[in-house]
Amino acid sequence: MIFLSHWINGKTPCYGGRQENLVIEPSSRMEEGATSNSLKVHLSNHVGTHMDFPRHFDAQGKTLSDYSAIDLSFQAPKLISMELLPEHMISVEDLKDHVDDQMDFLLLRTGFEKRRGEESYWNNNPGFLPEVGFWLREEFPKVRAIGFDFISLTCFQKRELGREAHRAFLNPFKDKPPILIVEDMKLAHAPHTLRRIHLAPLMIENADGAPVTVLAE
Repeated sequence: MIFLSHWINGKTPCYGGRQENLVIEPSSRMEEGATSNSLKVHLSNHVGTHMDFPRHFDAQGKTLSDYSAIDLSFQAPKLISMELLPEHMISVEDLKDHVDDQMDFLLLRTGFEKRRGEESYWNNNPGFLPEVGFWLREEFPKVRAIGFDFISLTCFQKRELGREAHRAFLNPFKDKPPILIVEDMKLAHAPHTLRRIHLAPLMIENADGAPVTVLAE
């Protein structure tokens, strides 16, 4: 078993550089005379390795509360590796030779993770074109989730296109189920021999998204 999630700490990048969305500080310290140590954590539900559920872009969409543990377990993940330049918009053409009919979780390793300590990680990240969401839902109905090693499905420099892409994955489309999104994953050393993946989101009732621990076999 390995983790495919990053630790949440003071260096965790936030979308748009909004570091006020993450504050971790002591609330009691034994070294200062307290009887125990504890932390106070303030964070957006879209910080660090996290999941987007349909409610994120659909006012009537499903939330975390609508998913069971079985729904968040994947038996046929596939890791695809391709180096991407900043602000590259991922298209169907980029993926069409790598996706197959059996996979249920598409993982994309782009190499952008190495920039995670730089401003370019959130300011110039790659993103997805809306066509990818529609194409996967139409042609590969077994795909129930997608994950990648950059901060958001939305390229920060092309935000309106990114909102459309989120809706393409999450909002109602014909009779096709939504595809869950896992952003800011730790994939640099993940093997291509992944057998199963289990998603364990922070159990926030009715959440449109949540930090998630990704466990892989």
